Amino acid sequence: MKNNLSVYVHIPFCVRKCNYCAFYSLPLCDERVMRDYTEALIRQINSIKTERPVTSVYFGGGTPPVLGVGALISVLEAIKAGFRLSDDCEITLEANPESVSLPDLKDYRNAGFNRISMGMQSSNDRELAILGRRYDLSRYKSAVRAVIDAGFENRSTDIIFGIPEQTIESLEKSVMTAVDSGTPHISAYSLSIEKNTPFYNNRDTLILPDEDTEEEMYYLLCDILKKHDYSHYEISSFAREGFQSRHNLHYWDCGEYIGFGTAAHSYCKGKRFSNIADVNEYISLSTGDYFSPTDFHVQRYLSDTDKREEAIMLGLRTDRGIRADDELLAKSKKYIDGGFAKIENGRFILTEKGYRVSNIIIAALI
Repeated sequence: MKNNLSVYVHIPFCVRKCNYCAFYSLPLCDERVMRDYTEALIRQINSIKTERPVTSVYFGGGTPPVLGVGALISVLEAIKAGFRLSDDCEITLEANPESVSLPDLKDYRNAGFNRISMGMQSSNDRELAILGRRYDLSRYKSAVRAVIDAGFENRSTDIIFGIPEQTIESLEKSVMTAVDSGTPHISAYSLSIEKNTPFYNNRDTLILPDEDTEEEMYYLLCDILKKHDYSHYEISSFAREGFQSRHNLHYWDCGEYIGFGTAAHSYCKGKRFSNIADVNEYISLSTGDYFSPTDFHVQRYLSDTDKREEAIMLGLRTDRGIRADDELLAKSKKYIDGGFAKIENGRFILTEKGYRVSNIIIAALI
């Protein structure tokens, strides 16, 4: 597995930036910029060659379909031509309900995309409006039907909890909407108020669930999904058997990956580095050398200590945990006694209670 690579492609464009979004994304770019960006992506993809097998490709954003079905397929074709994709390579496309149609989804499926990650976030129309989403529950349901009709068995749905004005009851309805859609993978995130977002700028006026209510939301979500045969395999993700995100697990297993596109991150050749977070600069710097739009040359090589600490930090995000040696057992006894962690098959694994305070536990262990 350590020899495998993953590929990430960042498509920064969207129709409108959501009120909570702190990712690098740009609303309403003109066709020329998107065309030039597509060409720059393909130039960067063509500039690197490797015989290492690629087991997952992930198109994230932004809202990737905003780039256009033809452009996205041309980028995927460049990846297929330049890399050795495994026969069962997981190829994911992020999408929002209003960004997909059945004809386009069929084109994506025929081109080789085999997994759709759908951003539902909530099934409550009021909460969707607060988040700044551009669809309602009925549009989400019609998008799900289109994804299924296009032949996508491997599907994921995103949910946010801790939304302003959200209640326990409305969260339960959102979770059950995702379950009833038949999605075999659900990612659930606690809302974070990040700087440089509309929510941050208006944070004093937001009516957010208090800490106890958000805690109750988390455990309710976990209980519902467990009852419906989803395993809590990663700190923010739940899946039915066989549908764990290969791309995510590769990250948490400290696997190497190559990022293409503005603001995309990479881990390879002994370093963690990123592409410049500016579309126009990325376009102008993508002139044939893979590293030209990156900060690779100013980043340091990871030391053995860095790698050990990362293995702890990333490994504890999953239900695989980390190897429980004597030193770790001595440091972690109080977390095991407190129900925050367990020892299973010689591995130290966080419980659902432990996931909620994982940053504290990880800091203590490293």
